[in-house]
Amino acid sequence: MKLVRRAEWGAPAVSASAGIGSTEGVKVHYLGTPYTSRPHDQCDDYVRSIRASHLANKAENYSDIAYSMLVCEHGYVYEGRGAHHRTGANGNATLNARHYAVCALLGSSGLTQPTDAMLHGIRDAIEYLRREGDAGDDILGHRDGYASACPGDPLYAWVKRGAPRPAAETPSAPQTPAPTAPEEDAMPQLLNEANSIDVPVGGSWLPLAFTDAVLHAGPRRHSTLVHLLLEDDVPDGTVIEGRFYLTDLQGKSPSAYLPTRHRHGGGLQFTCTTEVPQGRHLRFEVRALTPDGSPVRLLHRVASGLYWAAE
Repeated sequence: MKLVRRAEWGAPAVSASAGIGSTEGVKVHYLGTPYTSRPHDQCDDYVRSIRASHLANKAENYSDIAYSMLVCEHGYVYEGRGAHHRTGANGNATLNARHYAVCALLGSSGLTQPTDAMLHGIRDAIEYLRREGDAGDDILGHRDGYASACPGDPLYAWVKRGAPRPAAETPSAPQTPAPTAPEEDAMPQLLNEANSIDVPVGGSWLPLAFTDAVLHAGPRRHSTLVHLLLEDDVPDGTVIEGRFYLTDLQGKSPSAYLPTRHRHGGGLQFTCTTEVPQGRHLRFEVRALTPDGSPVRLLHRVASGLYWAAE
């Protein structure tokens, strides 16, 4: 999943919208206005423009961008209001409480056909909201239960088919053989990286990336450590949670979360000891649960562990 957090695209780290415990599922939307295909480096500009237009809409009195998540043609998923926040996009208060809203950056003219990358991104967003926001099984269109053409006929036809991921193309010629496992005496490299940063950490999970993704050496067991230093004035009662998980080399196909040990004192230290197959990344994300929902600032991070350098 190519997730772009709120703070990364220019919104406050935590939405000011009302909270919600769970929903019956997700409704899929489109922009409903002309939209032109664009390079990916312009997509966050457009997401910011949507938020600005929603905040300027005095009739609706939006507290934030209306959508839970947004997906561009390149397959990136932008965190809108996010998990456990009630959407403002489904038509009325009752409908907003029943389903999250995922909006494709797709127009009524111009770019009207969803790309395969976009369809994968919408599925990623749905699965994220199920995992992180207690969304139910429903996958519907905005027009289901509300008088609207949204999400447009091409995208709605896909929704009605159950929103399947696009099938991988069958290769027509022999492909390059998969890389062989390393020799038994091959040695993995040691990752030992420290970064001074200034990043807000709120109630949504924040992935922490390092210059070298941690990639363990095949079946060998080795502990990976992530050490975090937060600002001094963290509110009393704050709970900092971290978790490890596996993905493929592109950051997709996340696994279940792995057992994690942590301790306090001199910052926070999280450790995971597991067997990681070659060709899988071990990744880490963190969140801060403060009494008032405000974010705390992450000032420094350190990661150490064994990894195979990506080719």
